[in-house]
Amino acid sequence: MNIINSYPTPIGTFEIEDCESLNKGLTEFIYNIKAVEKGSNYQHSMAGPQGYHTKEDLLSRDNPFIIEFYKKISEKIIEYYSTITDDPMGPNTKMASWGMIYGPGDYSTPHTHPLADISSVYYCKVPDGLLKEWPDSMPGAFHYIDPRPASRWDRNFATNSVKSIPAKEGTGAIHPGWLEHYVTPHYLKDDRIAIATNVFIDHGTFFK
Repeated sequence: MNIINSYPTPIGTFEIEDCESLNKGLTEFIYNIKAVEKGSNYQHSMAGPQGYHTKEDLLSRDNPFIIEFYKKISEKIIEYYSTITDDPMGPNTKMASWGMIYGPGDYSTPHTHPLADISSVYYCKVPDGLLKEWPDSMPGAFHYIDPRPASRWDRNFATNSVKSIPAKEGTGAIHPGWLEHYVTPHYLKDDRIAIATNVFIDHGTFFK
C-alpha cells in the first residue's frame, strides 16, 4: 500500500557556524537591555516567575552583534523561503526581532504570530547540560502542534499531535507565522536566551 502524507507544514531547522562570539555578544546585549529598560517587559505569550521580553525593535538598534545577527538570520530566512515557493519575497519585506530571557521555570503558552508570514527562533544562550538532565522531556524545547483543525478529532491526536525541536545553542527553527507553538520550561539555575523574528512579506509585488 502506498501512503501519501498530504498537506505538510514546512519547518526549517538551521545552525550558525562559528557563532561563539556572536552568541556572547547577543547575550550581553539582551542582558543590558533588561538592566537599562526596567519596566518595559512585555511578555505576551511568556509566563513564569522571571521571564523577560524585549521590545520588538532589536534590528533597529545600533549594536554590532545585532547587525551581524540580522545578516545571518536574513540568509537563513531567504534560504527557507526559496525552498517552499518560487514567488519573490519583494523589496518591501519587513522584519522585526525581539529577545527573550527564560529563567528557571519560565515558558511560553501555545500561540501563533498573527500577520507574520514567517517566524523564526534562534538560541544564543542555553544552559550547560540542559539536554543531559532530562533528555526525554527536552526542557526548553520548541514544540509545535499539528495545525490541521480536523485532526483534533483523530484518535492519534493525543499521542502524536506535538513535534519538538530541542534548544541547542547556535541553532534555530523557521516556520509559518500561523503555526501554533509553545516552549516548555527548564529548571537549571542558568538562563536560556532566544531571539525571535517575524517576517512580513511584500505580497504587493506579485498579487496584482
